[in-house]
Amino acid sequence: MYSNTYGMTLFGIDAHIVGVETDVGGGLPCFEMSGFLNTEVKEAKERVKISIKNSGYDIPPQRIIINFTPANLRKNGTGLDVAVAIGILKSNGIIKGCVNNGVFIGELGFDGSIRAVDGVLAFVLKAKELNFEYVIVPSGNGSECVYIDGIDVFEADNLKDVVDFLNDIKKLNPADYKISDNYSYTDVDFSDIHGQYMAKRAALISACGMHNLLLIGSPGSGKSMIAKRILGILPKLSVYEMTEITKIYSTAGLLRNKTLINRRPFRTPHTNLTEAALVGGGSTPKPGELTLASKGVLFLDELTRFKTNVLEALRQPLEDRVVTVSRNKYTVQYPADCMLVAAMNPCKCGYYPDRHKCQCTDIDIERYIGKISKPIFDRFDISVRTETVTYDDMNNKDKDNLYSTNSMREQVERVRIIQKERFIDEKINFNSEMSNGNIDRFCKLGSCEGELMREIFSKFNLTARGYVKILKVARTIADLDNKERIDINHISEAAGFRNIYEHR
Repeated sequence: MYSNTYGMTLFGIDAHIVGVETDVGGGLPCFEMSGFLNTEVKEAKERVKISIKNSGYDIPPQRIIINFTPANLRKNGTGLDVAVAIGILKSNGIIKGCVNNGVFIGELGFDGSIRAVDGVLAFVLKAKELNFEYVIVPSGNGSECVYIDGIDVFEADNLKDVVDFLNDIKKLNPADYKISDNYSYTDVDFSDIHGQYMAKRAALISACGMHNLLLIGSPGSGKSMIAKRILGILPKLSVYEMTEITKIYSTAGLLRNKTLINRRPFRTPHTNLTEAALVGGGSTPKPGELTLASKGVLFLDELTRFKTNVLEALRQPLEDRVVTVSRNKYTVQYPADCMLVAAMNPCKCGYYPDRHKCQCTDIDIERYIGKISKPIFDRFDISVRTETVTYDDMNNKDKDNLYSTNSMREQVERVRIIQKERFIDEKINFNSEMSNGNIDRFCKLGSCEGELMREIFSKFNLTARGYVKILKVARTIADLDNKERIDINHISEAAGFRNIYEHR
């Protein structure tokens, strides 16, 4: 007899429907599978046979042929086990009910148990898009799907429960979890940082427009403290953003027994990470740190200690906000829509330009800064120097409180609303994402402002990218001031956040 069931496989962070065609009949007993399968799927034969037997179903020796469609899509992972088992049981008449109006996801154990797999949220979203009536997932995986409506999601502990459900003998529990309303933006506050008012201002502007930020300063000046507090001034996640982040972490295998992620990610990889670990890839492509930081912050501390090829791999993703991983027979894309924050010392000893402490020569300093290429420097919208903190700074708590996390977050939320209204008809969300067409429309300059930009362009020897980034930052500063048009003060401040390295 013939049957057709449906499972899912991952391709990058996207799910693809897989048809499982099963035919059983007479002839020499065998179990054959075809359809561009990787090792995990091929090994399903033994898992499925033993699982069916230990679930109490007697399958006679027979010829079992299974074909996975479409044939040109590589099937990977262990999540197709349940769909294969259901197809065999349906073809043998053990399952009487309809099986092709739902999707079956899960890995089978020898005892018939259904084990959790990666990417369930992506699978359910795809099944909903394709108008399936229900999805059966492993117990625990259903917690990922709490906000998805329009499709039934059932959890199953073992294969026998699924068979009884399809034969209308037993009901399965729907996935139903509650997300805690207890939300903490951060455990630390910007008011804890003494002095560094220019750096705090730069962090505020960066958070408002999702601009990439570079902090340069001596050891102990507060670079890492500032970076770690940026997460606290970003607004709460929307349901859509929570779903997108959870989908990424689910496909990366980092979400077991968790509900939707309701806090923006903050990723701080070590300096010895590889190119694939940063931007994604590998023999079986997986999302990298850049993708895992989506909707949040990727913090690269001690920037000059990262390998050159690793940093250079950021050039295209930071520009296009997407990572493209190409292999011989396929191409995978990952999102890269995070804020990049980096910190570095100005020289090898870390104390330049304080010549009382710094003994580095000009050549030493140039060689040290030269570890970061100009194109990478160019990807940072804002660059600011953290100054040496004085005794008065350490004891001026009233001024520190002006840059508290709560007050800064209120300003960020207000500016985010302005951008949301501005780009309501565009496919972008932040000023940092503006195209040249958007800049012509939303960053118009008067004659005085245009003349100032001409002088800045010549003085700093700007690239076209540098020119555009100054306009984007100026647009964000104008939004902070509740100004419709960009004026001279906004351009001057934006240009001041690039002059650390534009002369190089």
